[in-house]
Amino acid sequence: MEISQKNKGRNVINIDELKIYLTLYAKEKTLSIAINTWLQKAFVRWMINHFREVEVVDSVERYQALVASEVPTWFTPYSQTVFIYIHIKNPTFVDTLSTCVEFLSSRHGDIVHKFPRMTVEHIMEKSQQEHLRMQKKQRAYTETSAKALEKVFTFDNLHIVKFLAHHEELSLEMARESALMQHCLGEFDNVAKAEGGYGSYYHELIQKEKIILYSLRDDKNMPHATISISLKHGQLHLDQIKGKQNLAPIARYVPASIAFFNHIKLQQHYHQDCLAMGVVFAKGQSRQLSTITDESMQQELIAYDSSFIEQLPNPSKSSLWLASLRDPKNMGTVEHTSDAMKTSALIQYPLLLNELTFSHGLKAKNILQQNEDYSIGKRLFVFPKLEVTRI
Repeated sequence: MEISQKNKGRNVINIDELKIYLTLYAKEKTLSIAINTWLQKAFVRWMINHFREVEVVDSVERYQALVASEVPTWFTPYSQTVFIYIHIKNPTFVDTLSTCVEFLSSRHGDIVHKFPRMTVEHIMEKSQQEHLRMQKKQRAYTETSAKALEKVFTFDNLHIVKFLAHHEELSLEMARESALMQHCLGEFDNVAKAEGGYGSYYHELIQKEKIILYSLRDDKNMPHATISISLKHGQLHLDQIKGKQNLAPIARYVPASIAFFNHIKLQQHYHQDCLAMGVVFAKGQSRQLSTITDESMQQELIAYDSSFIEQLPNPSKSSLWLASLRDPKNMGTVEHTSDAMKTSALIQYPLLLNELTFSHGLKAKNILQQNEDYSIGKRLFVFPKLEVTRI
């Protein structure tokens, strides 16, 4: 649900959880004190005041479902006060955080003194302008010897090459990758010296071995996906995977990407870039969501994120029930649900009244507006009137 940007000082019921998440994120990314401070002030201020994709929490039951703690005395859902919940897994939230950190990190040495005055909106606008400029720019690149690359994996007629961190042509290879893929990874002010721009930021990360850079190439050495991976506690974790223009790799290159991830035993834990490809992480492996038919695996996925139910092929009844119980408000768009599941969802989330349609085309709101009884299947349908009074 969207909240107008004019609203100020909203009541975010999980604000402490969000602040802790930002602290751990900054620690994981080894961000500077200046960027960490900006996150805890400017980014938190933006979340409270302007982030639009929030969930309005209008009942004690919904509070308890979202926040694993006792309901505080200040939570008064039936008053004029609006309470909201921000999902940490929300794609816009994740993308905004990542973009802001990338922008600030790439300019840390130049404008760090300006960070306290920079807003999320300002950074997102500047970042978008720069990416558009990069895409439109006719970037020339120098053909390289390819000696800064090492082929490490092959899948059908596609290959994964690794960028060698300390090779003298590293910046040239990064610039070539960036020019062909139309993204910022190898955008330098001075390519030969690896200075300036987003490129210098990533070049430093690669040389310090904070990330390992890979590229998915065809037989003609043309890139189709750029992959960066970090090493944490002896395990490989996905940092990013991008197709052209920072979009998700197209469907043709998804199987090769998944095969590579599983070949190196990559930990990606439902990474947002993977979700954009329709790729999830289940039972320790990357898998294409649309191919998962195993019931136990489906339930593991739904337990993590109930919205996965919409992409699973032929979900089992138990998987559908689990989705309806975990997140009833989505039941209006999920296919193959039974009338019993819809009734259960409606009891938990009465706002579905205008969305749900039962067997024989019966709409929930029409059932309530008439005095006669309706039969659904072979059973008489009576809507629990006690729950209606909560609307």
